[in-house]
Amino acid sequence: MRTFVMLAVVTLAMACGRPSIPCGPSSCTGCCDASGQCVSLATASACGSNGGACLQCPASQSCQFGACVGGFATGGGSSGEGGGSSSTGGGLASGGGSAGGSSLGGGLATGGGLASGGGLATGGGLATGGGLATGGGLATGGGGAGGSSGPAPDVLLLVDVSGSMNAPLIQNGPTCGTCSGATCPATCPTRVSALRGALASFLQASSGRARFGLTTFPSSQTFTPTGCAPPTSEAVEMLTTSTPDSLVALQTQTTAVQTAVTGIGSTIAVTGGTPTAGALRFAATLTPLGTPGRGRGVVLVTDGLPNCNPSNQVSCMNMPLPPAALCTLGANCVGQYCAAGYVDQVATVQAVAALRALGVRTSVVVLSEALSPELTTVMNAMADEGGAPVCPACAQRFALANDEAGLDAALRSALARVSAP
Repeated sequence: MRTFVMLAVVTLAMACGRPSIPCGPSSCTGCCDASGQCVSLATASACGSNGGACLQCPASQSCQFGACVGGFATGGGSSGEGGGSSSTGGGLASGGGSAGGSSLGGGLATGGGLASGGGLATGGGLATGGGLATGGGLATGGGGAGGSSGPAPDVLLLVDVSGSMNAPLIQNGPTCGTCSGATCPATCPTRVSALRGALASFLQASSGRARFGLTTFPSSQTFTPTGCAPPTSEAVEMLTTSTPDSLVALQTQTTAVQTAVTGIGSTIAVTGGTPTAGALRFAATLTPLGTPGRGRGVVLVTDGLPNCNPSNQVSCMNMPLPPAALCTLGANCVGQYCAAGYVDQVATVQAVAALRALGVRTSVVVLSEALSPELTTVMNAMADEGGAPVCPACAQRFALANDEAGLDAALRSALARVSAP
């Protein structure tokens, strides 16, 4: 946001004939080139931040968050020496994606047309019901997506159940103390309780409007590093491509997803890190999402930044070390989390782009009480590549919610954006 404001100020000053603002820490969030111009979009040939001088990264490195990284991880040491998981085991369960980000992405945010065709894009319409049950006509296919003229869209709800979802919605709330998850009193709602409530409300209002499926991440599979396993199966399998769009089939499927959602925090554990890239790659393997003929979309719900990539090019083996803000585990990006603890921006945005290449839109919904610059940057990049941004021309292109009602509304809007054929 700050970058856009600064650019607007400079542009206005030039248009009015006033002297331009010198490039420096007070006017540039990127770096200043040799001519004194602010380079807001960092590249390997002009890398820097906070108004410092632009630097040329070595050929083996790339510029990420204003620092030259990569290229020095000799010996493949992304897991540290001998599995030295001295990172106080399980640290991912308490954090997962709390810092870091990426400026990668863009290009595919063509936006606009998502609002055209069918009633799905009209505000609030997803909550309306009634007419779906009349005449029985929906049993013959088409119309199942809330009265739109085309077939019901295939929509995967891809839900983050990392350990940080146990945190209270309002940190340091008066009744929260040091509670986490189920130990929090009713007066201290958590991210996971808001997630369950919002999904239940959203699905109730949207029953019969889409062919929903549900996948959560991380999974409980054995994986190195610990807590970072991407999903290998669906919590609720998507309908087969041969299943007709009958109202009964769509509502039955939605009910199955609603039932699974109630188990988040019990039968579906809320723990571990945030392997978002792996979850998106798994989504791309699902047959319904890879089969044209109807709208296809992924609604990604997360509370933090992606990590958990043991092959991440940003790691503790980089020299110099990556900026501290890129480590999602505080000071614990060591041992088996040498690479996996850092923000996994490149692979995650690439996974979103791969889905888009299949014709699948991805809408990004973030559940968080606050936004860091890093969180804003990487979620914007994902939203841009997903082809279903909230506002293509805005500084924030992903949906943000900080309570149950806001998340419910964000989910309904996301469904509309990914459902267009």
